[in-house]
Amino acid sequence: MSEGVFMKVAVLNYSGNVGKSTLARHLLQPRMGDCPIVYIESINETGDDSSNVKGKDFTKVMVEVLAAERAIVDIGSSNIEQVFSKVGQMGDILNDFDFFLVPTVAKAKQQQDTVKVLRDLITLGVPPTKLKVVFNHVDPEDDVDRVFANVKSATDQLQIASAVIHESEGFAFLQNGRTVKDCVAAGRNFREEIAAAASKDEKRELASAQIVSRLSKGIQDEMDTAFKALFGKS
Repeated sequence: MSEGVFMKVAVLNYSGNVGKSTLARHLLQPRMGDCPIVYIESINETGDDSSNVKGKDFTKVMVEVLAAERAIVDIGSSNIEQVFSKVGQMGDILNDFDFFLVPTVAKAKQQQDTVKVLRDLITLGVPPTKLKVVFNHVDPEDDVDRVFANVKSATDQLQIASAVIHESEGFAFLQNGRTVKDCVAAGRNFREEIAAAASKDEKRELASAQIVSRLSKGIQDEMDTAFKALFGKS
């Protein structure tokens, strides 16, 4: 396993479509030694049956979490209630996680669900210092304090650390297992490759790859900043 931060993080929200799996894979995983991600979801969104379990099997997940040095558990919105029900049966099981990452987007329902999951976690005994919020898919022209007023009010009141990830065309290229690091293509000299290319089509293909590289570098830099803001580590 490569170098990375040693910690165990659950990623969750009562709402779907907030970017949980994207943040688990592209924000957390490369900065946590590329440790495996366990997806707790009734419907497999990842296409990887080996890493997908249902909420009722959370006990099995916790065996792996406890045995691991690092762990990322992506809890699907349809399975949170099942997971939370285990707290009554298994005592302080939530203490086995170092942090709970809660992504949110600007839509009203997602913000309401974000505030609810934060307060429910606190009710279950999780201290606010373990809660982290990501304002996700943020329009670069938006005022975060205004657009996310409901969640900002809660994070300010509860003193919960937060970070911002903006919208970027670069996310569209993170498909079929490609990582941000793959797309950055560090070390390539695109200018020289374009100059040496034999055809216009090849030059255009290389130029497109250079644009993707630049977009991905922007994502990588912002995620580095977000990770440090959330966890105090880089």
